[in-house]
Amino acid sequence: MKLSVKQGKANKIHIYVDEEYRATVDSDYWYSEKYRNLKEINEEELTELLDSVSFRRAYNKGLDFLSRRPFGTKELIKKLCEKGHEKEASQKACERLIELGLLNDEEYARILANDLLERKSYSIKRIKQELAFRGIDREIVENTVDSLDNDPQKSIIILVKKKYINKLSDEKGKKRTVDALLRLGYSYSDIKSALNTISEFDGEDFYD
Repeated sequence: MKLSVKQGKANKIHIYVDEEYRATVDSDYWYSEKYRNLKEINEEELTELLDSVSFRRAYNKGLDFLSRRPFGTKELIKKLCEKGHEKEASQKACERLIELGLLNDEEYARILANDLLERKSYSIKRIKQELAFRGIDREIVENTVDSLDNDPQKSIIILVKKKYINKLSDEKGKKRTVDALLRLGYSYSDIKSALNTISEFDGEDFYD
């Protein structure tokens, strides 16, 4: 089979086999690979070439995603597959990104957990759920949350004084506040105990 290429826009190289278009890859990769010197190609070499191109495209897309925000490994593989990349190529691309230190589940979990704690005021329980949902391994999740400030009542008090204090003047506002805190993952007992330590409610039960 005859192998040929055509220069596309920007740095794109379009690959043809017997004048039929088969794939596109960036020129930096193409000219660094052995295939650039081939004029004829057999089925085995073609399969190898297409697998190599699939890997490169998934790798480049992975770099693009990581340039926008951090990702966990399983989350990035899923994202690449959703964008049409083959699972095997996506996995290999992520393996290479890990080797280069560009993809790190421990660092991602730390960044995400701190963001959820500080910006969204999630409870430790809710943070664990979010990390697990993103595909972070259980051991990494546990090690990550162990390093966080785990004082739920303190967190609730800070959050209420910052965001909800003006909503506590009537029963409807109190209920909405408790419901909001429950959605953040705090337990009812911690919510009640924390609210009863706020000076405006000293000496009385806040919510039964």
